[in-house]
Amino acid sequence: MSVNTKKRKDEVRKYLLTDVASCTFTFSDGLKSRVTPSPDNEIVLVKLIPRTSKSKQFEDSVLQNYLSAKTVSELAKLCHYDCLRTFTRHFKKYFGEAPYQWMLDHKMEEIQSLVLSSDLSITEISRMYNFKTVSHLVGVYKKRFGTTPQKGRSSNDI
Repeated sequence: MSVNTKKRKDEVRKYLLTDVASCTFTFSDGLKSRVTPSPDNEIVLVKLIPRTSKSKQFEDSVLQNYLSAKTVSELAKLCHYDCLRTFTRHFKKYFGEAPYQWMLDHKMEEIQSLVLSSDLSITEISRMYNFKTVSHLVGVYKKRFGTTPQKGRSSNDI
């Protein structure tokens, strides 16, 4: 037997367990599944795939790139998607909402933090987050938080 053949046989042995009467899998939700071979001594092959596959990679890519993106199209490109529809479908699947709404929600949380804890003017914050006008930022802020940024800042100072 050559060295390569022996090495390959040892590699296969890591994955092949002989004479196993049954195997029970316990899942994170508590459910169990038992696998038993048939009387014909068939081979049962099980492949375990890490959970952090595509969904984790997609989520990480979005979280790393959303601050750099001004639009959903830019975010899709930064996440290496050429098709906006495919990106949007994947986004909804993994995050449970449309990418535009998700981006707006996250940016508004950051804006509120800046309004309440920084000395930046509302105009500067508006420019930083690419709002077309200050009044647009004020309107979105008021709709989301129930008060204008200026009133929120002054009530926070008390």
